[in-house]
Amino acid sequence: MDQQQSWQGTSAGVQPRIDFVRSVYLWLMGGFAVAALGAVGALLTIPIWVPLAQGSRMFMWVLFFAQMGAIFFAKAVSRRKPLNILGYGLFTLISGFVVGIVGIAVATTSGFATVLMAFGLTGTVFLTLTVTAFVSKKDFSFLRNFVIVGIAVMFFGSLAAAIFHLETFSLIISGVAVIACSAKLLWDTSAMLRTDDLGDPAGFALALFVSLYNILIALMNLLGGRRR
Repeated sequence: MDQQQSWQGTSAGVQPRIDFVRSVYLWLMGGFAVAALGAVGALLTIPIWVPLAQGSRMFMWVLFFAQMGAIFFAKAVSRRKPLNILGYGLFTLISGFVVGIVGIAVATTSGFATVLMAFGLTGTVFLTLTVTAFVSKKDFSFLRNFVIVGIAVMFFGSLAAAIFHLETFSLIISGVAVIACSAKLLWDTSAMLRTDDLGDPAGFALALFVSLYNILIALMNLLGGRRR
């Protein structure tokens, strides 16, 4: 297939693809709603988790491994109903809880406006890259290698920064995360518009959600670190 070919012209037909894209974004909106519940849960349980987080870093590591387990489970069952709902919901709920914790920490040290700015910038990135993919109708799979390297640097760099308490390095890695995950968001949106496999809307929504989650966390770290 010509890389410049419009996604409307794929063999799957126009209407099935429109239904597929609509389904992906419905899944994504549902993920946002569940994540919001997780964030509210973090706010309501401050008296419980704050002593745990202050007393030991183990609490955040438990959350990290729970999140990793949830995303692997969600990916494994993305085509299996109703397990895909359970897996996706579990991951977005935990992620929302983590966002709530990070947001509270950033708001405490740098002000609530910093958190709002991070959300606003994340929304701007999402809308800009989504419109770019829809309007250009290009195949952005050429970003694959850049995304793979960037995400690897982001993941292992974040672990190193957390283990060795490297605050300045953490800010650098957050910058890498914003760039790499923005590129992945563009790539995944392009792939969604061009794929002939229309049977995995949950999987595409999960990919978009993960990119947006990482961008939001990275922006809160960057903006909060800049203001501290």
